[in-house]
Amino acid sequence: MHYGIEGRSALVVGGSKGIGFEVAKMLAAEGAPVALMARTKTDVDVAVEAIRAEGGTALGVPADVSSGEQLTEAIGEVAAAQGPPLIVVGQAKYQRPGDFADITDVNAYRESFEAHTMSQILLLQAVLPAMKDAGWGRFVHIGSATAKEPAGSIHHAVANTSRPSTIGLLKTVSDEYARYGITVNTVAPGWIETQNAIDYLQHHLGTSSEAQRREFMLNQARVPAARMGKPGEIASLITYLCSEPAGYLTGGWIEVDGGLHRSAF
Repeated sequence: MHYGIEGRSALVVGGSKGIGFEVAKMLAAEGAPVALMARTKTDVDVAVEAIRAEGGTALGVPADVSSGEQLTEAIGEVAAAQGPPLIVVGQAKYQRPGDFADITDVNAYRESFEAHTMSQILLLQAVLPAMKDAGWGRFVHIGSATAKEPAGSIHHAVANTSRPSTIGLLKTVSDEYARYGITVNTVAPGWIETQNAIDYLQHHLGTSSEAQRREFMLNQARVPAARMGKPGEIASLITYLCSEPAGYLTGGWIEVDGGLHRSAF
C-alpha cells in the first residue's frame, strides 16, 4: 500500500524506545522525516543513529512533553529543520501502582492527570495550528486499554482515573478538527513486550522468563492470544493511521490486545 506521507514532517513523542521507536522507524521507511522526542538525550541520539543507519531521515529533540516551555522550543526546532510536524504521535508515561486504599497522597492523581492529559493538551495546542493551515494532519495517541475498561487485577487506581480524561479530550478534538482534514485517533495497546512491561511483571508478579510470562498471559491475564504483543504489531497500525489512505478514520479508539477485552463493541 502507498501511504502517501513522503516528505511530511513527523514527530514521535517517546520515540527513543519501545513502541514509539518502532513507529519512528516505520514512518521513516515511508519517506517521512521523523523527529524523535524523549527526555533522555543519550537514548534519543542512539535511536536517531539507528534510523539514519537504515536510510531514514531523523532528528533528535530531547524534551519533556509535559513542559510547555520545552515543548514549544522542541516544536520550533523541528519546524526549522524539517517543517512543522503534520504527523504527530503522542504518549505519556506515569506509573503509580496501587489500589485506592493504598494511594493516600492525592497529589498522585493530580500528577497522573498532568502527565496523561495535560501533556496531550499542550502537544495539541502546539501542533494543530500548522495542521489546520496545511489542511491536513494526523494525530495518534498511544493510550491504554484501562481508559475504557479499568484494570483491577493489576492495581492501577490512579491510571484508571486519569486515563479516561485523555480519551474524552481527544474525541472532542477529533470532532472539532475533522473538517480541516485532520484526524485524531487513539490506539490502546494491551500487554506489549516492552522493557517497561517486562520489568513490571518481574517486579510485581515474579515472572522472569518468557515461559512464565506466557503462562501469566493465558491463565491470569486471560489474553486469548496467550502471549504479549510485539511493539511492531502496534507500530504498524499507528503508521497506517498516519497515512493518506486513513483520512476517513477519525475519533477512533482501537484496541490491540490479543483479544483481551471481550466486549463485541
